[in-house]
Order: sequence, then structure tokens, then C-alpha cells
Amino acid sequence: MVCGFKNCQWEFLVLLALSPLTLLNEVEAEPLQVCHLDEYHYVYTECDTEGGRWRVSVPKNPGSCIPGTSPGTAMRGKECNFACNTGEYLDIQGDQECHPCPAGSYSLGGGVRFSDWDKLPLGFAVKLEHISQVGMNSWRRRINDRENCSRSEWTPRGNYIMSVPSQCPSNLLFSAKLVRPGKVSFEYQYTDPESIFHFTVQNEQCQALDSEENDKWPEITSEGKWSTVVVNLKSGMTVLQWRTIGALSEIMHSTVSPLLIRKIEITGVAYTSECTKCTNGTYSSGGTSYCQMCDADHYSGHGATQCTACQSTEYAEPGSESCSVRPSCTEFDYYQYLKPCNDQGLTQMSYRWIEPKICNENNESSVPLPKDGDWMNCPPCNKGMYQVNASQCDFCKPNQFVVNNECKDCRVNTSPNYNIDYQHWTVMPPNVTAHCVAVGVSQCSNIAGWLPSGDHVRTSFGVNDNNIFLVLLLKLPGFRGEPGSVDGKPMALGTVTFELEVECTTACQLIFLSDATGRNAVLQTWNESGPKKTYTQDIFTNESITLTWAFQPDDFGFTTAEEYGQLRKMNNFAKIYSIKVTNTIAGGATTCESCPEGKSDEGCIPCPDGQYIDAQTQKCESCPPGTVLPSSNSWGKASCKPCGPGLHPVGGRSCKSDCHFTDDMGREYDFTELDRVRFVSGARLFTASGAQYYHGFNISLCNHGNQPLPTCVNNVTSDTMKKGSREQEIISRDNLLNQPGYLTSMVCRSTLVPQGDQDRIIVATQPVSLGTHLTKILTNISLHGLYIEDGFPPDETERDIHFYYESGSSTSVCPKGRTTIISLHCDPIKGEGGEILLPPKCSDGTCDGCTFHFLWNTRHACPRCRREDYKVVKGECVKGEQLIHYFPPDHCLQLPEESLVPMSQKCQLLPFAVMVAIPVTLGLGLFLILLLIYCWSRNKKLEYKYMKLVETAGGQDGELPAADTCGMEDDEEDVHFSDQRSSSFLGKIKEKFARHPMKDDDNPFVAVKMSEKMSLT
Repeated sequence: MVCGFKNCQWEFLVLLALSPLTLLNEVEAEPLQVCHLDEYHYVYTECDTEGGRWRVSVPKNPGSCIPGTSPGTAMRGKECNFACNTGEYLDIQGDQECHPCPAGSYSLGGGVRFSDWDKLPLGFAVKLEHISQVGMNSWRRRINDRENCSRSEWTPRGNYIMSVPSQCPSNLLFSAKLVRPGKVSFEYQYTDPESIFHFTVQNEQCQALDSEENDKWPEITSEGKWSTVVVNLKSGMTVLQWRTIGALSEIMHSTVSPLLIRKIEITGVAYTSECTKCTNGTYSSGGTSYCQMCDADHYSGHGATQCTACQSTEYAEPGSESCSVRPSCTEFDYYQYLKPCNDQGLTQMSYRWIEPKICNENNESSVPLPKDGDWMNCPPCNKGMYQVNASQCDFCKPNQFVVNNECKDCRVNTSPNYNIDYQHWTVMPPNVTAHCVAVGVSQCSNIAGWLPSGDHVRTSFGVNDNNIFLVLLLKLPGFRGEPGSVDGKPMALGTVTFELEVECTTACQLIFLSDATGRNAVLQTWNESGPKKTYTQDIFTNESITLTWAFQPDDFGFTTAEEYGQLRKMNNFAKIYSIKVTNTIAGGATTCESCPEGKSDEGCIPCPDGQYIDAQTQKCESCPPGTVLPSSNSWGKASCKPCGPGLHPVGGRSCKSDCHFTDDMGREYDFTELDRVRFVSGARLFTASGAQYYHGFNISLCNHGNQPLPTCVNNVTSDTMKKGSREQEIISRDNLLNQPGYLTSMVCRSTLVPQGDQDRIIVATQPVSLGTHLTKILTNISLHGLYIEDGFPPDETERDIHFYYESGSSTSVCPKGRTTIISLHCDPIKGEGGEILLPPKCSDGTCDGCTFHFLWNTRHACPRCRREDYKVVKGECVKGEQLIHYFPPDHCLQLPEESLVPMSQKCQLLPFAVMVAIPVTLGLGLFLILLLIYCWSRNKKLEYKYMKLVETAGGQDGELPAADTCGMEDDEEDVHFSDQRSSSFLGKIKEKFARHPMKDDDNPFVAVKMSEKMSLT
């Protein structure tokens, strides 16, 4: 019997308190007998203040009898901190001494072990939480809507307990009262670096203890590998918590690996009064701290001392509690493979039983093993390889290429053009390996993996291969050339192209991974049936990398065999028909290429930065101005690429920005004050228990000069070193396995988990690059739709300056990679560094998981004001001088004050227009007056002449004399007007205004004296 989980500590008190009440309730029903001596057993009381306790006798079954004469008086028991050694128990019913466990049982002495996970053991609890966030964006809400939290719940799976990390944090809790200091240890598998695994030790108020020792972030493990964590515990009530959080793994890739725990041991909980019986499928010979598992084709029951062999017609998997009748053999119990080529260059298809063999081929309904197929010609060697012998092909030696199945040396100043091109699969090529990884404690069958099958390589596994990964590895030694960027994007040094086919009649998945970034990152996944398809992936590093194809034929047991039939899983497969990798530093070559700069051990010496190989001259030529080309052996001028808008070439290798920008209108911007690493904190996310985490963004706008790139770290798996009274984190890349300790990028993000103690270092995990290169700088464009989707004010977006960054590496969620846009908005009152805002509707910086957007309000986003942009206002004219004032516009930065000091200039009291208008007006008025005088004087003269004529004619007033005749005699003189007009208008005026009396000569009419003969009548 094991005490310490509140059973023994309450049992004695409960018996004393409830037995009288039980007796009173049942006295009327049936009188109880007095307890016999054999109906008692001994228990320990609670520990007293002196650390001791008493052994007392109590009835074994309370309420079944009336306590009477006790078999013995109470006596002092073992001290509270006493415990037996492992493999022993304390005989509390006898001499209170430690004795070895009998065969078929085991003991930890003063602890407990949990390794049987058919159901959740007593004392454990599972709790699911939900993330809450104020203003949660629509993208995250869509994830939560489709999230199946039941998958992330800790679930017993027989030999282990499992949780699939997701947006719903899952907690595995266990509480125990430690009577003395002890330890807790657990074995786990944790392979997904995009998820968070956290172990804490809490007190009875579920508060984390203030100690680094009680707060663990377990390290990442390799697939199929188990690791152990050991934590010291103090005496008292203790709560152990294992928590998994998927964080933002959904935007990393669509595949999340489960987290497994298979064994938990806790010491210091209490004494052990009896040994624990071995579980089914295990046995012990006695005096041990554990039970051994039965081998295959053996079984055992509860508390077995040894395993029993099955009959020849039966079988059993390792750790079985019984044997099963061997079923009839089916087509899924054998596999086919292509035999190696013989000396005649022939091969044939052959068949073998899957081992361990569980079917009975002697049953009448069994399918017999097929006979070997017909002999057929072996396929030729893959390109770039030559025939070593009848069954083996290999690559030539360095500086050689293949011609007609023979290796020949390349000429002087030429080098082999290495590539890898696999299309024929009689055997595995030299740098290709296959194996099976079992997730959990199960083992793979002998054929679980990938098998060459002539024109393809395919997956192979047995009926009993559950929760496995079939892994195909291609190791590449490296690539020619130097990494660089073109148009702000990393230049591909090589490409990987392969043709595949996937068949998933039930839940299955093929995953393609690469460790080019320092860890195994998922590049693409396929989980649906379909025809042959081709996939291409660029490689941006020249270092050695490993490409991985991992096929998961089932769904980690979430879909049971009863739901779809175990044999249907056997129809799932993945085939790869060809794999081609270009520009490798080793492999196969069918041609040699010219080396204008000479040769080295790794091949041709590449042209310098900014140069290409001219096809006619066979020499390195400079790229056109404004274009770049990192050092390489690229042919043709087309290899040179122009820089993006707002960027300029640097050394002919890459395109960068010096943090100065001029737009199409000639306005200049200076961002040098903003060019240092900036940190932006995302919204806090809280779980139901109060735990929080958030995302931190590190940003470098231009990274001009010697500015360091932002760094996002992972300090979850690290070594600690004492220095004074503070612990400092030392990142150890060797301990990080497939997760990098740090990541440098112009824009990167980490998941941060604050600790309860402010003096403790914030835990950082999941470093992700959101932009490795600056690709372009644009303005005068409209991002109205993006601003509205993100929740930013859409007004005047054309005035903002937009910096575009790209990560360069694609993922299954973001096939084109991640893009980051930093929009600089003019705000004259935001001095120094300004303010960087995350989208109000998408507080994680992204609304779709692929495009991240930041709005940076700063005065430096305002252009420099030009003098012609200023509004000129002239002051009042005072004593012939006036001041000229300059007022800046709203959307530009003012020029230096000394260049805009109000200027003084000469001025006149009257405006120029008024001064011109005055003489013109006076002249026009004088002319009109003179014209009036002229007309008046002329009128007066006519009036005078008329009166004169009237007076001369005589007759009645107002009546002219009548004419005698209209004709004239011959001796009459003509009456005519005098022709004394002046030759000019001024002359006439002069004449008219001459100061002399008017004479008859001035009269234009000539008075003619008439004779008597000239009668008017």
C-alpha cells in the first residue's frame, strides 16, 4: 500500500469520525458485529511537529464492523522522512523494516512511477485553455474557429501520453504531497521547434516557485529519440504542470508533430508499504525498481514473474498481455523489390515476407508469396555516372566528366559542370539513404522505409507499423558560387526539382524539408491523392545541406482502425520518380565549362562581383551601370539584374539603400536617424490560467554602413553559467539540434514568454525571418485596400513611403515567402525615432500570415522643404523698406532657419500699377477736356457765321431770301470756300487758339458781293 496522496492521511481520521455516525444510521437496519483481529490493519498518522508519527490499527473496511479490542496499542512509527531503497518496501504490518519486493512486482522505495497510459492515472488531470486577446484579428479568429482543441488535449495512448500543440494550450497536472525532498523525472519526445513545451513546479496555490530549477523549457529532440528532464523537489504540497502551446505554428507549416511523454517518476512522496505489481506484458524477478517488457511472441499477465511463449500458430507484439491467432497472409504481408543487376546486366522483381512475420501462410485462405518476375534489362546509369560493375554505378573522380559511360579529364581552363540527376532506381544512389522513425515506443518493421522500384523509389511499411515516419534523405556537399542578392532578393545558387505522386485513401501526408537555414524547415506538404506533379525549390546557400522527404502513412492514431479499417491504410503511398539538383560542387558531370578566371579545387574561379562571362570573348565583362551580379560563373549580359526602385548597387554585388530617398517630384528624404535596430512588441495573449506570451519584432530600416542586423534568439534550450548572483544565458548551438540559437534578418520575430520574476530573463523561442532583404522603396502609390484591411487610416496613403522586404524562403503556407511592408507616414510632431504601430485589426502584424505591415509615424517621413515650396508673404512698406516672410507647408521639413531669415527690400508707398495708372488717367482726362473745348469753340463759330449770314440777307426774321434763279451769268464770279485749312490737327488747334481778333479771312465762307442783276428771286 502506498500512502501520501491524501489516502492514508485522511483514512484514520475519517474512520474515527464516521464510524459512530455509520453505526447510528444502521443500528436499526442490522446490528454490526465487533471487529475481529484479522479485520484490522495498521496505518500511520499524520506527521507531528517533531517530524514523527504513530502506527495505529483501524478496521480495514469502515462500517462493516464495530471497532472493539485493538490488536495492539499505538506505537511510534518511522520518521516522516524515512524511505526504503528502490526494490524494497516497508513492512508496516510487521516489523516496520524494509524488505525486498517479491517476484512479479517492483518498488521505487519512496516514490511512484507512471508508465502505463491505457488511461489517465489517478492523481492526474488535463486542462484545456483558450487564448484571449483584446481586438483579436480576423485571421486569428479564423484559425480559432477551425481549431479542434480536442486534438491538443493530453490523451493516453497505451505506452505514452500525447498532445498535439495548437492554439489551445493544453496542461497535464499532477499533485502530490512530498514528505521529504525528492525528484521528478520524465522522458519525452519534442520534435516541433514551432511549438512551446514548458514544465513548471507550483505550490498548492498553483503559483510557480521562485527558482530557475522549478521552471524548465525542455530541449528539442530528434525524431524517434527520447530525452529526460530531472527536477529537484522540496517537501510539501507540490503541483507539477506540463504545458504545450502551438503559438503561431499554423503560419509556419501545416504539420505539427505531437509531443509525447512515456514515463514519469516522482520520489519523496511517501513510504511504500507494498510493492507494485507488474503490468500486463511485463515481468520481474523480484527486488527490482522496474519490470521488463516481454519480447515478441511472448506474453504475461498482471504481476507475472516471467513471460510465456506463444504457440506456433499464434503471435504477440512486444509487451503483449496475450497471444493472437496468426491471420491468413494477404498482399500486404509481403513486399516487392528490384534485385541488383547480375553480371549479364539483367534484373528481376522479387518478393519477400515482411518481418516480423505475423501471418500464417499455411492457412487455406492465405495468399502465397508471388514468384520472382521475368528477367529484364537493367536501366542505364543516371546522368553523370558510369558503370562500375554489373550492379553499381558511381560518380567520376574530381575534374572528370562522363562520355559514353567513360570518365574523361576536363581540358585546361575548364571544369566539370556538376549536377545530380536521378531517374533510375535499381539501388539507392551513394548519397541517398532511407530509414523509419517510430513516434513513441513501438518499433518499425524490417521493410519500413523507401524501396527502389526501377523507375521510382516508393514508401514501404507493414500492417503493424503505426505512428511512424518513412524518411528519405539526400545529402548534398554544397553549391558553387557565393550567396548574394539580386533586386533585393537572394540569388539562387541551385535548384532542386523532383517528380512525385501521393496516394492517400486515408489520412496521410508527405512532407518535404530542408536544413538550409540551420534547422529542418518544412517547405511543402502533400496530403491528398493526385497524379504525378513536379515541385521546384531554389537553394540560396553554398553550404552542405540535407533534403528530407518524410511520409506519414497514418494520423498518429486520431483516426482509429475501426473507423476506416486497418488494411485501407496500406493503400497509402508516396512515390518519387526523379530528383535533379543543379550547380553542385560534386556529383555527376556530362560537360565541362570554361573558366575565364582559372580553376581551383572546387571548380572554376567565379568572375568578380558585377561581372558576367561573355559568350563570344569567353572573358569576364562588367555589367551595365545600375545592375548587379554576385560573384558567379553566369553567362550573358542578361544575368545582370537591375536594382529595385529606391536602391542602388553596392560593389556590383547587391542593391541597398543609404537611407536617403528622392521621389519622382524631386523631394528629398533623410532616414539616417531611423537606421538602427527597433523593437516592436505585439499584443499580449493570455491563457485562462493567466499565462501570457507575445511576439517581439526586431526591425532595421536600411541597415546602411556597419549597422548590425537585428537578431532574434531562442534561449529555451541553453546552458546557464553562474556569474555573481545573476544567471546569464549562454546560447549553445550544439544543444539546439534542429532549432537555431539565433537568427539575423532585417525584420525578424520571436515568441516571448515573460517570467514571474522580473529579474529573470524573458524566454524567447520560435525565431522567424520576416524579411531578409530590402527589395524596393516606393511612394506615390495607393495601398488603400491594405490600409483598410489592417485598420490604418486610409487617407493620404500616396504620401507615405513604403519599404518592401522579402524573406526569400517559401513555406507550405506562404509559397512565395513572407513579405513585410513598413510604411513611413509624415508626422512633423513625432521627433527622434517616431512611433511604430501594428495593424489595429491584426495585432500580430499580419492578417493572412504571409504579409506583415507596420505603420511608422515620424517627422523623417516628411520631405525636405524647397524654397519654392514655401508661402511668401510681404510685410508692410515702412519708410521705403519692407520685410519678406516665408511660411512652410504642412508636409515637409523646414529648411535651416538661417536660410529662411526674413529678407528686407526697397519698396514704394504706391503700388506699381497705381503709379502707372495715375499719369495714364490724367493724360486721358486732359485729352477729353481739350476735345470738349475744341467741339465747343467750333460750335460757337458756326453759330456766329449763321447769324452773320442772316443779318446780311435781310428779310423777315427767320426767313432766308428767295433765290431769283439757280444759274449764273457768264460775267458772274463763282462763290467758293476758302481753302485755308491747316495741314495737321495740332496746327488747327494752334490756329484756333491763337490770341488775335477774328477776321473775315477766317470765315470759311467767302462773302460775294452781288450786282443788281443778281437777284435772289
